Amino acid sequence: MAEKIDTKNHPPESSPDGGWGWMVVLGAALINMVNQALFSVFGLIFGETLKDMAGGHATGITLVMAVSVCVTNFSGLLVGPMMKRGISVRTITIFGVLCVGAGMILSSFATGIWHIVISYGIFTGLGLGLVASSTFLAISEYFTTRKSTAVGLSMAGTSTGQMVMPIVVGLLLKNFEFSGTTLILGCISCCGMIGAFFFKPMFCCKKLENEEIESGKYDLNSNTNLNEPPEKRQDERKGESQTLLEKEGKVKQNNVADNVVVISKESLNEERHSCFKKIIQTWDLHLLKDFRFVHMSLGLGLAYVSSISFSTFFPMFLQDEVRFDMWQTTTCMTILSAADIVGRMTISEICRKLNLGNRSQFMLGAILLAIARSVLVSSTTYKMVIIVSGIVGYVRAVTVINQNLVISEYIPKNELPSAVGLNMFVKGFFVMAVGEPLGMLKDAFDYDTCIHLLDIILVCIVISWSIEILIYKRRNRVQTEIPISP
Repeated sequence: MAEKIDTKNHPPESSPDGGWGWMVVLGAALINMVNQALFSVFGLIFGETLKDMAGGHATGITLVMAVSVCVTNFSGLLVGPMMKRGISVRTITIFGVLCVGAGMILSSFATGIWHIVISYGIFTGLGLGLVASSTFLAISEYFTTRKSTAVGLSMAGTSTGQMVMPIVVGLLLKNFEFSGTTLILGCISCCGMIGAFFFKPMFCCKKLENEEIESGKYDLNSNTNLNEPPEKRQDERKGESQTLLEKEGKVKQNNVADNVVVISKESLNEERHSCFKKIIQTWDLHLLKDFRFVHMSLGLGLAYVSSISFSTFFPMFLQDEVRFDMWQTTTCMTILSAADIVGRMTISEICRKLNLGNRSQFMLGAILLAIARSVLVSSTTYKMVIIVSGIVGYVRAVTVINQNLVISEYIPKNELPSAVGLNMFVKGFFVMAVGEPLGMLKDAFDYDTCIHLLDIILVCIVISWSIEILIYKRRNRVQTEIPISP
């Protein structure tokens, strides 16, 4: 299903697919470079310190990482309700950046594992989750047909940071040790607020067009859209009756008092029976009734697990099974990251000119990625591994860019924040549910077997989605062919 584009959601001073939107992309790239890239150097920053705190064991590393991943993905559920409360994307982004910076700065004073669990796992994890959602939503407001290109360019900031951060962290650790490094990195991450200042308050401060006001689509007293279903406006109208009656002077004081009592009783009655309904409206949980959305989210969650698991297994595979030294391993990883950057900057435009939808791009990228990774683990020569690593990095960009775009292509913009949050929740759930079995599988077999299994997961996603698409196309065709009775 094509994306339902609402041009009135674009700020009046900008034009779709450009204008100030490119400044938003620049700001998002800067934020990703100094914030999201921290996730890739977690082991380098905290590895030795957490091992020392745990008496030489790796339990501290896995604990902090698990808490951080869960908080990062589950925090996406907060964005939708925050925006419904009138908080702008820019404000959410600034708050997320401050959480990341505060978590890193607090980590510099840590003396125990639980200090880092709270500082990095909770504070930094919360900030990374809010930033991931808000930057995508900010870009979505300024782009339609070139949205994938804009998202790819903003995410290139993450890949750039992933290439630069290891060098920066290495130099900082050498000169300032753990405490100084985390303190400096916390200050660097706060620079992401500069990028957030490029964002406009697009969701809570929209200007109403004269046509909409004159046509009566908006109620200026309540600032609500009269085209929305009555049940969505019911709560906003409660409590306003008394004020309107007093202003218009249509009733006497004693009648107003009687009406207040009646309204209060009715409101109390309704609140007792609509608590569950409010929860559904706050997080747009009615989306869970949509089979296609749930099916997409499950596929994207499994693909996310496949991606981060491969990133974890890849350097270990090169060192333990291919027997590469540290220099050869880091070279292959650098080539993969560099190709990823090039892919994020170019591949969306290629797919757009081929007239491929976001879901089609993701499916094509998943198949090519599965093939490339399987070839990679079957390679044994250094030259061949370098070449295939570049191919894997370039193709991987397709699946990374389209993670949220697949959702935005199907879900209308007014429900997109909640949909992105629910999708992130599914990712966090799969990380917890599938991560441990994959570790057990690695202990029982080897890295190349695990990577082949990750590739099979991608293929299964494509097959499942293809079946669903064919079923819905056939159903729509049958419905259009049914003759209309006179």
